[in-house]
Amino acid sequence: MKRTVYTLLVICLLVIACTDDTSGKEVSTILYVPLDERPVNLDYAAEIINATGENLLIPPVEYLPRQKTPGHTGKLWQWVFENCPRADYIVLSADTMIYGGLTPSRIHNLDKNTLDNLLSNFDRIKELNPEVKLYVFSTIMRTHKQNTSLAEPDYYGTYGKKIYQITALRDKDEVDGLSPGEKMQLGELLEDVPKDVLNDYMNRRAKNFSVNSTLLDKTAAGVIDHFVLCRDDTSYYSQSSREFRLLSAKTYNLPAGKFTSLSGADEVGLVLLTRAVNDLNAAQPAVFVRYARGVGGMTIPKYEDYEVWKNVGDHLNAAGCVPAYSPEDADLILAVNTPVNGVTREAGTEQNAAESTWGVFSLVKEMAADIAGGKKVAVADISYANGSDNGLMAALAHGGLLNKISAYAGWNTAGNSLGYALGQGILAQYMNEKDVLNILAVRLLDDWGYQANVRGEVQREVIASSNVNKFNLGANGALVKSEVEYRLLQFAEAYLKDFNIEKLTVSFPWNRTFEINLKLSRTSN
Repeated sequence: MKRTVYTLLVICLLVIACTDDTSGKEVSTILYVPLDERPVNLDYAAEIINATGENLLIPPVEYLPRQKTPGHTGKLWQWVFENCPRADYIVLSADTMIYGGLTPSRIHNLDKNTLDNLLSNFDRIKELNPEVKLYVFSTIMRTHKQNTSLAEPDYYGTYGKKIYQITALRDKDEVDGLSPGEKMQLGELLEDVPKDVLNDYMNRRAKNFSVNSTLLDKTAAGVIDHFVLCRDDTSYYSQSSREFRLLSAKTYNLPAGKFTSLSGADEVGLVLLTRAVNDLNAAQPAVFVRYARGVGGMTIPKYEDYEVWKNVGDHLNAAGCVPAYSPEDADLILAVNTPVNGVTREAGTEQNAAESTWGVFSLVKEMAADIAGGKKVAVADISYANGSDNGLMAALAHGGLLNKISAYAGWNTAGNSLGYALGQGILAQYMNEKDVLNILAVRLLDDWGYQANVRGEVQREVIASSNVNKFNLGANGALVKSEVEYRLLQFAEAYLKDFNIEKLTVSFPWNRTFEINLKLSRTSN
């Protein structure tokens, strides 16, 4: 009898050891290597997954890239190999694991043998842990439209716009043909850009194209369980569009459960982490999508090359979700704020006034009814690029809905916001209310407070008058940091009283004003 009791006690202790002390549910281990060290890829994504109670493993931050400085791919692979035997799911950025990060993928000089050796490491993961689910995302190298060398080769600061125009005309010629005037323009551009510059650029693109082609092969072979091919900063005609067209020919026999291509990049780490949590919970959430009145889902946002409704569907697939065809059947309502006329502009402009359009009023009214009916609502605010729609936020605040929605995102590109709103909204069901509000408060302060308002104010009123370079704050970072923190706290006191934000701090991950890393603390409600 004593032996039986002792055996039962041991079994109980083993069961407890394999579960989370607070929730009683099994905890799975997810290994994650992000696109780079910026908060949308690392800190914010990790905070969201940690709030679900899952065990998230991320590499030491010193292994990761920092802007143009590549990450330590050798150390990252060693870390992955050491930890993959205990992982249930692995989410990897191929750009980080092969080139050392997103920006390094645009400037590297790796030879074919080195790239082939790095690619073979994906097979090694499945040799070490045949049962692990491996999710990988990779970007088609963007074709930037402007003269800037901030995240491109140095020569792009001089020839970037012309390089883009050359590839756009070549792509158009291949698809639709060129007019005589366009042919003359292409010839003039080719004369203007040095051959060695264009050759360097195109040779690197060819190597990256080959890497993505091999990753598709590994997906077809079962090495990669789900592969997302990201189209970063896309446009209708460009070298990026041409490469996507060629790569698409290899995907016809890949089922939706194995492959997604979408417009976006920085949000995809969180999207695939959401897929992992869905899988480990044997869940396939149904999402009903509401669009603002007007052009709605047919909107083609700035920096993207296809309609929003298609990008929404692609993000749903990548996250392991399915569309719901009525609100009643949905696990989540995704409210997508689009401009009435379908033309997205920059959030930091004067046109982004706190005046709500009829399309916004209708959308907010529908959201209020959804919430009153007990539905979880996530908001993807894509009416403007690089920040929130002040008109939408004013309507949400007026309706007392800011702290009642489950998720919000309105940053950078439409794809970025879609992925973040979807991921946060789906994962909110696994979080406690405090964590949901903490994550929501960060997004509202970052996307609405900073991106759409405070950033522009500081650039006009502080940076311009102090002759500070917004792309490289240098020694002036402390001054700008102090001003941003002060103004954001004022913003919180004015518009986010229900969140009880007590303290906040910001930092500039790449020493520029374009993005911040925001940390905050809230008092108890």
